[in-house]
Amino acid sequence: MSQLTTVIPVYNGEQFLEATLRSVADQTRRPDRVIIQDNCSTDGTPLIAQAFVKEGFEWCRTESHLNSGNNFNLAMNYAAETDVLHLLTADDLIKPNFYERLLEPLENVEGHALVYSAYEVIGEDGGLVEDGDLVNPFPIIPGGQAKAISIRQFISSQSNLRTICMPAVLMKTGREHLPARLRLEFIQCADAVFYAEITSSYKSIYEIPESLCQYRRHAKSTTSLNRNRPSALIVDQWLAMMTISAMLGKKGVSAYLWNFRQRCLLAATSRVMMQDTANITPEYRDEVVQSTRAISGSWAWWFGNLAVALRAFLGQSRR
Repeated sequence: MSQLTTVIPVYNGEQFLEATLRSVADQTRRPDRVIIQDNCSTDGTPLIAQAFVKEGFEWCRTESHLNSGNNFNLAMNYAAETDVLHLLTADDLIKPNFYERLLEPLENVEGHALVYSAYEVIGEDGGLVEDGDLVNPFPIIPGGQAKAISIRQFISSQSNLRTICMPAVLMKTGREHLPARLRLEFIQCADAVFYAEITSSYKSIYEIPESLCQYRRHAKSTTSLNRNRPSALIVDQWLAMMTISAMLGKKGVSAYLWNFRQRCLLAATSRVMMQDTANITPEYRDEVVQSTRAISGSWAWWFGNLAVALRAFLGQSRR
């Protein structure tokens, strides 16, 4: 049986950390090691972590405070010490059979492999968030079986920012260091680029279409905070889309059409962002429009907005 290590990078996570750790402790197949990597927290995080040391968890503090990306990159060093690595964000939850389900397709795989499940979005109170700009990107089938995903299909999905969710991913490492790290120049989309780049070594990819992870959306999450910086977020999304798209190796007319498609997708994403931001102001809307159109151009902007409007219309028609 593979050794499984879960690392939980955290900084001042007292609000949600206990629930996250409890979701790990209550697993039908618990990890062999659980490491709470405390990034010099100044709140009640250490007390919560120490309480779980009694349940076999490990608590360690970084030598000095790191930015969030470097804290996760430090956690990735454990890849060389384990067969399977799980990076769990300190505000998210996993369902009781998460490890049992995700480890199954990895056991018979030779070499490096990646497996991920579908996920749900929850709010601060743990209730499901049904609508919004962050949703699971593939169909959810209760009890759905793992299926192999081709490298090209996976990279294409990442380039569309239909990205997988970090706490819903296990990596079979072969006790070797990972071939990529989170790139710190990205404020929001570093994980999408990371998972695309990791396919240089991780050729076996499996998708489990069952919601076995819960991503928590709250006011202090990176995703929520970046929504308050629309220009920087839009540029970040576009750079990630182009970085990942380059891995597909498209050329000529195919590359031109793909680029136009991506610009339409960026416009559609920006339109959704304007709709879903609470208490949106005219200034915010203007910033989103100007930043997006500077990248997309007029034609792609209108096509992207039309796609969103048609989707909303068809959704209403089915009700």
